[in-house]
Amino acid sequence: MNRKLTPFLLFLASLLCFIAIATLHFNWLSPGSTKQDHQEEAERITQRVHHCIDKANQQGERIFANLGQNTISFSTLLKKADYPVFVYRMQNLVFWSSHTIAPQPDLPPVAQGVFAIENEYGRFVVVRQQRLPYTIDVYIPLQIDYRINNAYLKPKLDEEVFQQANLQLILTPEPSLPQVYTAEGQFLFSLNFEQSHKTSGYVRLQVGLFVAGIVFFILFASSVSRRFLRKGAYSHGILLLLLLLGSMRVALILLNLPFAVVDVELFDPKLYAASFWSPSVGDLLLNVLLLAAVAGSGIYLFRMNRVASQLQAMPRERSRYLVIMSMLIFFFLLLLQFRFYYSIYHNSPLLLDVTQSLEITRYKVVLYGIMVINTLSLCMFTYVLATMVSVLVPKESTFWPYKALMIISAILLLFAAVFTPELFSVLLLGLLFWAIIILASQHKHAISFAYRTYLLFFLVVIVSAITGAVAQFAHYHNDLKTYKQNLAFNILQDNDILGEYQLNQVASEIAGDELIRMKMMGPYVDASFIRRKITRQYLSDYFDKYEINVMLFDGQGRTLESADTSAITLQQLRQVFDHPQMRTEHRDLFLLKDPTRYNARTYLKLIQVPISATHYGTIALQLTLKRLLPNSVVPELLVDQKYNQPFGPEMLSYAIYSGNKLRYSEGEYDYATNFDRDLLSKPELFRLGLPQDDSHHYGVQSTNGQTLIITTGKYGGREVLSNFSFLFLSYVAGLILSGLLYLLLQRHRLRDFRPNFSAKIQIFLNFGILLPLLLVSITTAGLVTASYKKDLMTRYEQRGEAIQEHLSQQLSRRLLQRQRQLQRSVTEIAAIAEADINIYDRNGMLLVTSQPLIFETGLLSKLVNPEAFAAISERQALRVLLEEQAGNLSFNSIYLPLRDEAYPTELAGFIGIPFFDSEKELDLKLIDLITTIMNIFSVMFILFLVLTFFASRALTVPLRMLAEKLKRTSLTGRNEMLAYEGADEIGMLVSEYNRMLLTLEQNKQELAMQEKEAAWREMARQVAHEIKNPLTPMKLSLQYLQKAIAEKRPNTEQLIEKISHTLITQINILNDIASSFSSFTSMPEPKPEPMDIAAALHKAADLHNDPATAILTKQIPEREVVVNADESLMVRTFNNLLLNAIQAVPSSRKPHIKVRLELQDSRQVLISIRDNGSGIPKEIQGKVFIPNFSTKYTGSGIGLAVAKRGIESAGGKIWFETEEGQGTTFFIQLPLQDEQ
Repeated sequence: MNRKLTPFLLFLASLLCFIAIATLHFNWLSPGSTKQDHQEEAERITQRVHHCIDKANQQGERIFANLGQNTISFSTLLKKADYPVFVYRMQNLVFWSSHTIAPQPDLPPVAQGVFAIENEYGRFVVVRQQRLPYTIDVYIPLQIDYRINNAYLKPKLDEEVFQQANLQLILTPEPSLPQVYTAEGQFLFSLNFEQSHKTSGYVRLQVGLFVAGIVFFILFASSVSRRFLRKGAYSHGILLLLLLLGSMRVALILLNLPFAVVDVELFDPKLYAASFWSPSVGDLLLNVLLLAAVAGSGIYLFRMNRVASQLQAMPRERSRYLVIMSMLIFFFLLLLQFRFYYSIYHNSPLLLDVTQSLEITRYKVVLYGIMVINTLSLCMFTYVLATMVSVLVPKESTFWPYKALMIISAILLLFAAVFTPELFSVLLLGLLFWAIIILASQHKHAISFAYRTYLLFFLVVIVSAITGAVAQFAHYHNDLKTYKQNLAFNILQDNDILGEYQLNQVASEIAGDELIRMKMMGPYVDASFIRRKITRQYLSDYFDKYEINVMLFDGQGRTLESADTSAITLQQLRQVFDHPQMRTEHRDLFLLKDPTRYNARTYLKLIQVPISATHYGTIALQLTLKRLLPNSVVPELLVDQKYNQPFGPEMLSYAIYSGNKLRYSEGEYDYATNFDRDLLSKPELFRLGLPQDDSHHYGVQSTNGQTLIITTGKYGGREVLSNFSFLFLSYVAGLILSGLLYLLLQRHRLRDFRPNFSAKIQIFLNFGILLPLLLVSITTAGLVTASYKKDLMTRYEQRGEAIQEHLSQQLSRRLLQRQRQLQRSVTEIAAIAEADINIYDRNGMLLVTSQPLIFETGLLSKLVNPEAFAAISERQALRVLLEEQAGNLSFNSIYLPLRDEAYPTELAGFIGIPFFDSEKELDLKLIDLITTIMNIFSVMFILFLVLTFFASRALTVPLRMLAEKLKRTSLTGRNEMLAYEGADEIGMLVSEYNRMLLTLEQNKQELAMQEKEAAWREMARQVAHEIKNPLTPMKLSLQYLQKAIAEKRPNTEQLIEKISHTLITQINILNDIASSFSSFTSMPEPKPEPMDIAAALHKAADLHNDPATAILTKQIPEREVVVNADESLMVRTFNNLLLNAIQAVPSSRKPHIKVRLELQDSRQVLISIRDNGSGIPKEIQGKVFIPNFSTKYTGSGIGLAVAKRGIESAGGKIWFETEEGQGTTFFIQLPLQDEQ
């Protein structure tokens, strides 16, 4: 493909994807296709319904085949039932396969048939079959519905019938809507697709097109940017890339894409909505991805523009400003990171505190992934800032960076302490971070560059995780303060004025509701329907703090619920409530207060509903303010809230004080014994609250001078550590995965990665500790979890047996018939045992319960679990422990037989004890276990990270000492033996080194003699060659003179004078050659010692800096650059190179000499001297460093040979790069002193 066309084609592909999305969304190609699509979907649903009906008929046949004439076997029939099934014998229920729904009492009186029904459990298709004396009803679920909506109970359509369709069921024929019929043509229900306009059959296609459009646009932006990058215009290319990506992001926000055209849950604001720029989780994800692109671009520009090298040459005054700016920018990034975390915790309904919930959902995974990407971005930004500081700090004195840091930190900490105390710890974290960076910068020799980067990223991860934990801490306390303030307002007010007003308003609406009137007038009053309609449609969320009871009465004041003979009458209600002191300003609205309890309110609203021309029915709404009971057994299922909350009533206690005297308390906290009354006089108690031991108190003063103290468990250091550990481990995992992905995409980086021995030790030790810790943690968690579950089940069985024994002692045949007395006895036992208790008769029908709301709200039917019935009644089991399900909540229930002690062999009934908090109790134990393991794991990992660093340093000290000695080992100098007392592998290496020195010393003399002879032979050859050159013209001149004298030419005297001049010139050349070789033979051995190479280069450059003869530019850092070298030799080398550079420039142009010194990442210093001369011809490039070779007439050829010898003796190297006609650059690379 033509590269020039690639960007255009990519942009066109992206544009076509978005045009296709718009076409599908607005149906431009087939405007009438929506109705057709709905009809096709209705046909598919009809086919699935027919398939389910066929399965239900087959199930009914299997049930009939296993029915005895007079006996029913639950154990046998349960194996045949897939759908909920109910078997009747002569109108009496004799078998049921599910206890989560109850049979409809007023089904159509037909022998066979299929029909749809709706009750408090949801909507079903009932398939009825009859073979006298049995009738079988098979219930096919269509929609499971609950009166309560919370994290566990959510209404949903049955996936077997509707799959992923989003629609509304209507059980009445609607001609304008698609309808579903049986195969025989009987109507079942209508389908309303109006609410699914954004979830058509093209959802996946639209999502795919959206993703493809984004990818194509990113490729287009990258392709355009790459054109500039290839030309070396890095800044322009990156700026264009970010501008295109930013424009795309702004366009998506302004157009509300993709949520405006397709209902993608990830972009639904109900899960997260923070601001205009982050209206959903998906938008937040796109934002942090763009931020990561900006951070990555910053690192790319930082490296490609060689900013670090430019900073080395920066003057000290400017570098100080840059250090201060870098510190301030990082503090600002930390504050932004805190706000980022706080925004997620505050604006998302999901509970992200691991000390409260460890439930992992896909949206939580997305949010944690966003945090990981954001932390990686922070790592990249911090890498640039820390690198700048690391380059600039060594220029300064030891204490100046610390002084600057302390001044900046003091100002910021003072500001935080006064205005935003929650940021104080974050700023302290930044102070510690910069202190570590400055310390590392001043001791760069301690670790290699690659491992320093590795540790920097880990340090930033720790900083980010601590910031997230601190933000969670601040968010929890702010939310808790708000919750306590609202609770205090409710407790301190005498009556609920707003509630009374709203209740009076909805009463008139209920009285005028035609559907409620019709239901009350019928022969069979549908009480459950009326309750659902009132609680769902008329009573708003404001009344969630009340327990609501709806009672129905006819014109005579009798209950309309004929099945409940013990229900209270309207006259009895009026006798309790209708007193002058209980009446409110609203008609038929009464308020009953309990004098024994503070803030105990019960409202009664009587609503008259006309049920005929002359008669009125009455609906009584009884609203009782929920009581704060820490040990309440009311299940979480009954809490009408959409998401889990970080704290609930079971965690709260409160007390009323008059002065210092306790007036009233409620909850499990013992104020009389544990509360420190000195706290009442502290203003902080009423502003933010105060901790005491393991509790946190918050005070509110009432208008009558009393003080309300609300107490919760303390949320402190352990919780912060747990959240830190979770975030830290998540980020480490994200960092490792990101690193592996990077290496997978950039395999050549792995080949180029050459860590030193110390870094290898630290990396291997870190992973060697990480893997065993991980395995031990997983194994421990598994074993302890199994132990927890076993102990929990044993405790439930023991509690159930204790309740069974207590009830059996009180049981008599008359007690089962006296329901009120049985109810009172069960309630007392339940309160003592802190458990819910359900009593069933011998036929499995509910008699009494300590928690009627469970059954009134339709969570369970009034039938015993058929598995328990089969085990106890048929298989004579002593107890049955079953795992049951209500919505998304799994819980354990224990069932035991109820027997009269007078008739121990006869089954009187069943005891059912559901432990709704069993999963929560196990979750709390697991949370405590897992957070403890995470804390230990994280702390140990960080400690080992530090310890392995020092351990590797200690282990490599002998190796560094050995390397230092090996660097100084030579054949000419004096070599010292090493002293090492250990008998380990390093000791063996030292012994071999010392033995090598002895051998070397023995062979040194012989080798020196051989080298000397070889050198003199080479010297003789070079001298002979050099002397022969001037002798030839001298011989020829003398021969010519001799001939002229013999021939007695007239110009003999002139010729003698001319030849004498020639001889003198050649003799001078011979003298220079002799002097040069004399100097070379007397040249002393190089003596390496610490020297400031930058100062030496400065002096040499200044010496040759004569603007009249040459233009010389310097790029040398204004700081010490210490190497081990012979200073006099280096100065002569610089002078020689500079002189050669100036002389290499032709006379037709003025010399331009560039002198540069830069520090490399590999702890090397690189010096370059560049000229604009004629360059070095290719044929003589290999002879430049050979002694006695010179391209200049007056040169001896010794200078570069001596320079090469001295530089290599200092552990460096010298080379050159040349281009004929353009110039030559000589390079000198020397190791810094720290690395030697």
